[in-house]
Amino acid sequence: MKFPWRGYVNQLTYAAGLRQRADDELVERVADELIRQRFFTLPVADYHRAATEALGSGERIAGEQDDEDATRDFLARLVRALDDRGPWPEPPYSTSGTSEWAALQDAPAVARVPQTDREIGASLNRVFAEEPPGVGDVRVLILRLRTGQQIALRASRPFAEPGVDLVTYDDPVSTVAAFGELTGIEVEPG
Repeated sequence: MKFPWRGYVNQLTYAAGLRQRADDELVERVADELIRQRFFTLPVADYHRAATEALGSGERIAGEQDDEDATRDFLARLVRALDDRGPWPEPPYSTSGTSEWAALQDAPAVARVPQTDREIGASLNRVFAEEPPGVGDVRVLILRLRTGQQIALRASRPFAEPGVDLVTYDDPVSTVAAFGELTGIEVEPG
């Protein structure tokens, strides 16, 4: 199966204004953001692979408003910048799909985040999902922390009301500490 590089490349080049050659600062900033994974939330390796495959595809890469040579140059320099930064660190957290909710829905609440789910989502650059879908009894965001723990952030209050539970089956003390350290979000004891 062919790797779907176009969507990744569109994310990388969106709003870059590649009508002319990008400066080094932009290339470095995008490489750093890919590794930080706050704005670009998929694995760095996927973006690297997409850029590499796009460059070798023989297809037009640039968007309608962008210059093809400038786009190819940007992607080639981005691949080199990522190679220079390798091996890439594991991100502080990654999103697990809502299919994991069934395994976590009965987990104990070990802490509470005194923010709304929208505020938390904005801080993490992630989106809470309704469970069950379309019904919206609860809104959840499931994360796997770099330290290995899996957690769910569960919001069951109205959107504007703060208070999101952190639920997990993992050790409460180390999980709450890791969550705070890796996300920068303060929590209250559960």
